[in-house]
Amino acid sequence: MLIGLLIALLMVMALLIMMMKWHTKRLPGFVALLAPLIASGVFIYHIPQVLNHHYVTETYRWLPAYDINMVLRLDGLSLFFALLISLIGVAVFFYATQYLSYEHDDLPRFFTYLILFMFSMIGIVLSNNTIILYVFWELTSVSSFLLISYWYDRSESQQGAMTSFMVTVFGGLAMFVGFIMLYVMTGTNTITEQIAQRESIAAHPLFIPMIVMLLLGAFTKSAQWPFHFWLPKAMAAPTPVSAYLHSATMVKAGIFLLLRFTPILGYSDFYTYSVTFVGLLTMIYGSFTAIRQSDLKGILAYSTISQLGMIMSMVGLGGGIAKATDSVMLEAYAYILFAAIFHLFNHALFKATLFMGVGLIDHEAGTRDIRYLGGLRRYLPLTMVAMFAASLSMAGVPFLNGFISKEMFFEGLIHAHELSAFNKVGMVVITLVGFVASIFTFIYALNMIKVTFFGELRIQKHLHEPKLFILPAIVLAVLLPFVFVVPNVIGTYIIEPAFSSVVVTAEATSHAPHLAAWHGFNTPLMMSLAIIIVGTIIVLRVDLMKFVVQKAEKWTLPNVLKYSGQSIENYSGWGLRALMNNRLNYYIIVTFSIYFLINLYGLYRVGVPELYRIEVTDYHIFHVLLLVTIVLIGFALIFIRQRLTMVILTGGIGYAVALFFILMRAPDLALTQLVTETITTVLFIVSFSRLPNIPRGQFNLKRESVKIIVSLMTAVTVVGLVFMIQQADALETISVYYHDAYEKSGGKNIVNAILGDFRALDTMAEGLVLMIAGFGIYTLLNFKDRRGQDERE
Repeated sequence: MLIGLLIALLMVMALLIMMMKWHTKRLPGFVALLAPLIASGVFIYHIPQVLNHHYVTETYRWLPAYDINMVLRLDGLSLFFALLISLIGVAVFFYATQYLSYEHDDLPRFFTYLILFMFSMIGIVLSNNTIILYVFWELTSVSSFLLISYWYDRSESQQGAMTSFMVTVFGGLAMFVGFIMLYVMTGTNTITEQIAQRESIAAHPLFIPMIVMLLLGAFTKSAQWPFHFWLPKAMAAPTPVSAYLHSATMVKAGIFLLLRFTPILGYSDFYTYSVTFVGLLTMIYGSFTAIRQSDLKGILAYSTISQLGMIMSMVGLGGGIAKATDSVMLEAYAYILFAAIFHLFNHALFKATLFMGVGLIDHEAGTRDIRYLGGLRRYLPLTMVAMFAASLSMAGVPFLNGFISKEMFFEGLIHAHELSAFNKVGMVVITLVGFVASIFTFIYALNMIKVTFFGELRIQKHLHEPKLFILPAIVLAVLLPFVFVVPNVIGTYIIEPAFSSVVVTAEATSHAPHLAAWHGFNTPLMMSLAIIIVGTIIVLRVDLMKFVVQKAEKWTLPNVLKYSGQSIENYSGWGLRALMNNRLNYYIIVTFSIYFLINLYGLYRVGVPELYRIEVTDYHIFHVLLLVTIVLIGFALIFIRQRLTMVILTGGIGYAVALFFILMRAPDLALTQLVTETITTVLFIVSFSRLPNIPRGQFNLKRESVKIIVSLMTAVTVVGLVFMIQQADALETISVYYHDAYEKSGGKNIVNAILGDFRALDTMAEGLVLMIAGFGIYTLLNFKDRRGQDERE
């Protein structure tokens, strides 16, 4: 019950912070800080239990008929990610209390969004049901959208939020399709049960399509090429959001997804090749592009893309452990997969530290552009120490935690030929790519520190370094050498349980490597020394490097796509402006014309029936009189120019139709028609009575003829639908399925049964539409014009 209570508590805290009236502006941030503190305490409490493989599972039934239940499972992998999310969350939440302005920022709104973000990510890693995982997955997209667009009056915030939302939601939908395929293959949505059927899944025809769908979800969420472009745009968010998003939350969700399903996905060499090469391509592209960035957050954004690519390539290389049986291959797979999890931990530490340092620089200096920074070491010494340690850790320099995982990365690449999916040629290629990307990583990491903190001071303003502001970054920076000195503390209590949950089998778990700071004089060490020497020399020639990168980048695929996208956007804009001209009559004409074309296609499919086959019921003189009345009123509406008269006559047509229903012995339809027609007529009359009774424009034969033609086309559409419905032999009937409504749903009224059971999701969606409309009306009624307010402040 403890895990479920934590999830509920986080949601309640988010709602309370938003709804409560705060008398002290500083208080919401410190109350919100309780959320990651409580979560951290809960997960730390469970470490001994998970270490002994006593996993916690809690089930809350929701839709058991469809196997959609709130199933929460705390095993080694979910505990590893939950600890990252909550502990880094403590640092980020505290940092946010110092970063945001109490006078100008809406702190309850910000911290509500931040708790929702943490809640969504914790929900992902704890979910043991694919549908629930998908719900939390999309909640991270929604909450990140709210956080990135927090400063909604800025165009870059709006653009960044929309871009990230569209890309990640697209990937989420693809992942959802993959989950549906998994359900088709296994008959269950429970992840552990699906993993237990991994061998039968690997033999299913939907196996490869399912992998493609899950990879789309993982690649979009973790900003892998070519879906990486949303991440730099997300830098418009406040820096605490960037620190959290890049280090421990959203971008790590894709990696978590692949790790969670590695026992299934690893059965395919297609998965191994795809993830490995996409990861390495992303790594080298991100590190290459980071060199030419002048914005500190831009450098860190592309460095995150690069580091995520590095982790992704290790996850891909180690995925084959799912089907490995040979002891040597098991050891090789286990080594690189263990390194992936360890580097994921290291990346969270140094990336959060770097973002917090950059946020303080931006806050105090008023800029993040390294072209206008320099000499900050004299005024921000603690910031320099924290960022310098984090940058060197990211670059893989000895005596810091990043060095160990980078050495393991090189070791895994070098021994890739021992894996079933790679030969020696492939090993040479991927090792060379990893080596060159690591040189680029060293260049931008060292250059960022050199340009920002050394040289001459260019900022003409007083700088100071608030101690509480930089405290979270200092605490995280201290952990960087600590992990290097005692890596097995982290390895034994956090990394190894996560590794065991990924590989599932006890035989694979037994091959977990032993973390050590020193691996002796070997090839990875030689590669690291070469990177340090070459990178240091190039940093001294950074202007030349920028020139080379700028020239080369003009011909990269993203720029080609960018220019092509601009052309497509221009043509799309022209088409949209031609269609959306703010004329209601035009919209109606276009809509009915499309219906008419669809009807023609339907008649083409089923065929036009012969006249003798058309069933015509008996009719009475009253039917003829009503029909003549409706036709006369319709013609009158063409010539009448007064609006109120038109409303009354239109109501007359509605009442005549109601009389038709009565004559055809359909009292329920007649009653519905009378009520609806009365309400709409009264509403129109009341509305128009309060407006000037301005007559319509003069009669125009050409314009009215178009309207008559469209009306006749609409009539033909309705009659055509009747013809198609009457051809029972051409179309399969659905009435038999609904005829057993009482037995299937227990409903005695077939209409209610269809709405409440057979089409329950449609009915629910209609209710959601009404709720959204209500929120929209409420927002408009309470809208305050804020234009120019920021400038006045």
